[in-house]
Amino acid sequence: GEWTTRDSIWQNIIRDLPASYDLLFLSGFGARKRGKKVSNNIYLAQESRVSSMYLISQKGARNMLRSLPMVAVIDFQMNYAANWKGNTWMAQLPGFHGPRTVNIELYHTEPFMSNQLEPDNSRKKTATWKID
Repeated sequence: GEWTTRDSIWQNIIRDLPASYDLLFLSGFGARKRGKKVSNNIYLAQESRVSSMYLISQKGARNMLRSLPMVAVIDFQMNYAANWKGNTWMAQLPGFHGPRTVNIELYHTEPFMSNQLEPDNSRKKTATWKID
């Protein structure tokens, strides 16, 4: 298959992925800020994207365990673990003391390797799943 060839996007991503990574987000949904460019296909973002397809290292798994207890759905938990600046609402939680993670690194791929779709198979943030 195309993904196994030496010059495929996947092979370039794996070859260029820093050994110190915790999480590599392979999926996407809509437009997102890319972050600091590491290679043509990898960006250090320090925030999650959608969590429908990602690669986690052993270091990343340990950091996610350090972020317990769960304070949100998994992609928000990943942001929490990365101490993402957009997590201001988490500071209002009872007993919140911040994550206890160590040198966590969250990367994104460009282009997305998969897309998260709405129930109507669109890529628009239509929230068609919500019940009024």
